Amino acid sequence: MTDRTQHDDIERALAQTLAPYSIELSVQRWTSDQTAIVTVSRHGFEAIYRMAWLPHVTLSELARVDQLDRTHRLLVTGPRISSRTAEALVAADIDYLDYAGNVHLEFLPVLIDVRGRRSPTKEPTHRSTDANLFSARRMQVLFALLSWPDMVEMPVRRIAEAAGTSVGIAQSTLEIMKDSDYLVGKSLRRRDELIDLWSAAFRGALLPKLRLLAFHGSIESWRPLPGDLVSGESAVGMIRQPQTLTIYTEHFDLTVAVRNRWQKSNNPNIEVRQRFWKAPDGAIPLDKQGAFVTSAAPPLLVYADLLTSKEARQAEVARTLRRDHLV
Repeated sequence: MTDRTQHDDIERALAQTLAPYSIELSVQRWTSDQTAIVTVSRHGFEAIYRMAWLPHVTLSELARVDQLDRTHRLLVTGPRISSRTAEALVAADIDYLDYAGNVHLEFLPVLIDVRGRRSPTKEPTHRSTDANLFSARRMQVLFALLSWPDMVEMPVRRIAEAAGTSVGIAQSTLEIMKDSDYLVGKSLRRRDELIDLWSAAFRGALLPKLRLLAFHGSIESWRPLPGDLVSGESAVGMIRQPQTLTIYTEHFDLTVAVRNRWQKSNNPNIEVRQRFWKAPDGAIPLDKQGAFVTSAAPPLLVYADLLTSKEARQAEVARTLRRDHLV
């Protein structure tokens, strides 16, 4: 079977291709070298596909794959899908995606149809996960740089402290950013693109490392303790009666759960997560036009958590934050 590194490269390349369209692709499991069960979602709407990845997408190659399983609708992916093949796929009610950004996805109410894009001059290479800019630890470094852009001018040690990582991870992240032209000299470039990619990767890469506890209960009387920050819908001023609570903390006091009569649950409305970052000395919280509550986590994290919720209501708030340049 194809090794895990190659599958990681494929998943990363597809996620980067879909990020500009605000679409997330999450692999549930690989069923063979070429096929996987995946979830594709956009602003709270999602569909499950059987994804076929082909190095050379032709109808004859696809015919062999298509005989394996018809439980889920097919999504064809690969480095390049020709215009003729794309037309045949659409006619057969098969969605597709290639590295150039040619996409046809249709799951109500979502419809994305982008054609005519040329293949990238350099396709994603199979490299070790050490070079993955969107691994969990490197995402922490990206988070610090995106949240406090002036940090790019600080010593690597300061960046590592703010991100909650080692100096080595911070240094390697900066090197990858330079190689990818996200960092030129001491200037952060293509920030909007990085925000889209970071937010798309958050649920699958970083979030699983941060979860501590999950409860179900009332959040009306809860108040943050010093050092606790809230995210998701409870962090946004425009949502008056949030139904869920996301807490980022360094140390959670279980007496808080007892006092509020929270019960551990597999269907929680309250999540406690590890606060991994430390705001740099002298960082001044931006007012952001009153969009966030006083105890809110940095806007990038709030935005990512809103998208991760899969609720259409929260996704709409996330779109508003981006539209108004509050993230």
